[in-house]
Amino acid sequence: MAELVRTNLSMKNITYAIRVLLRNKFYAFLNIFGLAIGLAVSIIIMLYVQSDYNFDKSHEQWDQLYRIESKYFIPPKNDEFALTPTTLADLMQEEFPEILSYTRFQNTGQILFRIEDKNFYVDDVYLSDSSTFNMFTHKFLKGDPKTALVEPNSLVLTKSTAEMLFGAQDALGQIVKTDANTFNVTGVIEDVPSNVHLRFNALISFTTATSGQPALTAQQKANQLWNIALYSYIKLPKNYDINSIYQKFPAFYDKYMSPITAQVPSLREASFSPRLVPLNEIHFNSQVQYDLPTGNKAYTNAFMAIGLFVLILASINYMNLATARATKRSKEVGIKKVLGSSKGKLVSQFLSESIVITLVSLLVAILIVNLLIYGTDLNGLLNKELTLDFMNNNLLLFGSLGTAIVLGILSGLYPAFYLSTISVLVAMKGSVKSGPRSLFLRKILVGFQFFVSIGVVISTLLMSNQITFMRQKDIGFNKDNVIIIPTRDTLVSSRLKVIQNELKQNPNIVDVTTATGMNITTSNAVGNRLIGGGRQLLLVQSTDTVMKTDTYNVMFTGENYVNAMQMTIKEGRDFDENIPTDLTNGALVNEAMVEYMGWKNPIGKKIQNAGPNSPVLRVLGVIKDFHAFSLHVKVEPTVIFRYERFGTITQTRPSVVVHAKAGKLQQTLDYLENKYAEVDPSHPFEFGLLDNQAEMLYRADKKQSTLTAVLSYICILISCLGLLGLSSYTTATRIKEIGVRKVLGATVAQLVFMVFKDIMILVLVGFAVAAPVAYLLIEDWLQVFQYTMNLPTVIIGAAGVAGALALVIAFLTVSYHSLKAANQNPVKALRYE
Repeated sequence: MAELVRTNLSMKNITYAIRVLLRNKFYAFLNIFGLAIGLAVSIIIMLYVQSDYNFDKSHEQWDQLYRIESKYFIPPKNDEFALTPTTLADLMQEEFPEILSYTRFQNTGQILFRIEDKNFYVDDVYLSDSSTFNMFTHKFLKGDPKTALVEPNSLVLTKSTAEMLFGAQDALGQIVKTDANTFNVTGVIEDVPSNVHLRFNALISFTTATSGQPALTAQQKANQLWNIALYSYIKLPKNYDINSIYQKFPAFYDKYMSPITAQVPSLREASFSPRLVPLNEIHFNSQVQYDLPTGNKAYTNAFMAIGLFVLILASINYMNLATARATKRSKEVGIKKVLGSSKGKLVSQFLSESIVITLVSLLVAILIVNLLIYGTDLNGLLNKELTLDFMNNNLLLFGSLGTAIVLGILSGLYPAFYLSTISVLVAMKGSVKSGPRSLFLRKILVGFQFFVSIGVVISTLLMSNQITFMRQKDIGFNKDNVIIIPTRDTLVSSRLKVIQNELKQNPNIVDVTTATGMNITTSNAVGNRLIGGGRQLLLVQSTDTVMKTDTYNVMFTGENYVNAMQMTIKEGRDFDENIPTDLTNGALVNEAMVEYMGWKNPIGKKIQNAGPNSPVLRVLGVIKDFHAFSLHVKVEPTVIFRYERFGTITQTRPSVVVHAKAGKLQQTLDYLENKYAEVDPSHPFEFGLLDNQAEMLYRADKKQSTLTAVLSYICILISCLGLLGLSSYTTATRIKEIGVRKVLGATVAQLVFMVFKDIMILVLVGFAVAAPVAYLLIEDWLQVFQYTMNLPTVIIGAAGVAGALALVIAFLTVSYHSLKAANQNPVKALRYE
């Protein structure tokens, strides 16, 4: 019976709450819309954070999988790489029986697949071992995961790639040709999820690369341990202590790697050790070279914080509006108390109203999120695959519902207790006034709203300034209107000099050069490389005659590279095509190299590869520092060689780099497409734009800046909704004062300012706190960049704009109701109440 009574009372509270909302539509709209926006933002951020923190957990054995990373110490420098030697995982399994299995992924880059008379370029194609699908979970739509990568020339495609190649046909068993091989499609899998760190479009059996070759001897495997080449993964028993492998690895090193260091003088003091990284930690905790694109935990946590602030702002709106409406509901409270309602029942009633509002807001929020996910390119902006699946996502279901209920209770507690404590006498007289404590709390809450909104706006402006700084910074070479065309055919490679000369005849082409390592796609590119380069172990002459061993950034270029890229020679000269030894025994270095080596006269200094019998090269010239990588990293000591030193040009297949005239890019591309149809008819024309490549290096930073901007607009909108409702009730409580002042001669402007003055003070206080906080947050954010804007100077302008914007928006919001009150007939105002 007691349970029935309680249920009946709860239903009455809910019914009454709905009636209250329907009677006060303006108040209900402000609260529901504000809370709905806050909840919608929190749901999207919840899904985003869930995706980030669940990276690689779609693999069923994720807690047993580890990626091996390489840690080389070559005095005086430590280098850590995501890549490992080809044979490392194989040898480790032989020595450490606790390694249950291993697999490797070697990026082949972009491959041209030929299907009968059709050609398709496919990115992110990897060589991989047959054990891959035993370790990693990928749903097979066609084929057998146990045998799919066993035989040479086996090819496994993702669903999207299979549809691109074969359309509606069954891909299984189909033949796919490349320039070098003929593959049999042995499997089709679901597309790799977005929250997996290693994404691919196709896998080729690793045996394809070794087919027809004799098995490597133990010595041959050991000889490869000082050259990194691919990604290696191992599977260990559950709850295995990886320190056990670390403790046993010195014996492995002594057996396989130490003998090599004894034979090479430059490696005698060198050492190597592996680092085993749990699969689920790679996304956030990887800070090694040649890694795949990784996440930034600071960014994710920042979104979580902003999402929480948005919810707090929406909650503050409810509290402010509920307490401000006390004067309207005081008689209702008095009558209920006279009729016997206890304080507890009143609190229950007001909490029910609050929870009903948040639950209705949740329904509206779900509609908003559904529209954003399925009706806009939100997933494209976030680079995620978010879905609103309440049935299969417990966090989404219970997290959303729990957030709404908790938000309803927390938002409703203060108004509930405030309204329930009004005395019967005061309530029946209808003379409830906000006390000093209530007024002070309301000012604190409004001030906090402005603090958050202004802080987010300042942060957004500063982030945008840093992105603009990176786009406009002189990077030491020209990246605009630069076209990169890969060379796919050895015959084309052998004719590159003739092709270059022909291309230069076009009036829309400024210059032409060639270089290796120039990417035309960054879909899954490693590191933050822009114009090529890779680390190599070199012997370099120091200030005396001693040859210093270290790893340096090395680039391989062709004829006229410095001029075509519009680099600047600071000292010495460029390669001379008329001096054959320049091409085989010459080198250029950058200013960072000169500084690092401490050279006073760099010209003529010796450089040599670390291998035995390597020829001695001489420094010909010094180039002004240029950013071969993104601005996240410092300009590294760099050496530029000519690729001719490798022998024939067909061994390197460099890319052609074309600098087009400004405004003539499309005409140049049309010309190049027609020209390459003649030069290389067996390959479709493809190209990349260097400025697009540069933009891609900062996509994560731009994404965060864009999202922060969107969230700042939401913060401002929610604050304005609350301010609109609050100003309505504030103006209503001062309507008599406004009438008296108008009779006594006050102008409309004076009356509007009188109402706005208190809000203006809160805006200024919020600004005073927000500016230094935003400065500290952005100062920390800038730590990921080696080259940054002048923050102390830029903060002044950003803070000024944000503060002025807040004042203008607050004034416009408040003035709507204050102008309405100031312009009405004072007789009506004096008759008020």
